[in-house]
Amino acid sequence: MLDGIYNRPNRMIERQKALQADPRPVHLKGPRRVLAIRLFSVGFSAGALGAVYGIYQLLRVSL
Repeated sequence: MLDGIYNRPNRMIERQKALQADPRPVHLKGPRRVLAIRLFSVGFSAGALGAVYGIYQLLRVSL
């Protein structure tokens, strides 16, 4: 019943060779890594722009 879970062939060597043969940088090699990095970049940019806008509004009101 559980043979499919614990009696599988070991494919670690094949996966390791495929991972090492990939020419992309290490932080982009995993599945969905590009998506995660882009989402982080968008969130960071939105936060930075929001902070700059808030500082601008504070300076505008105080002057």
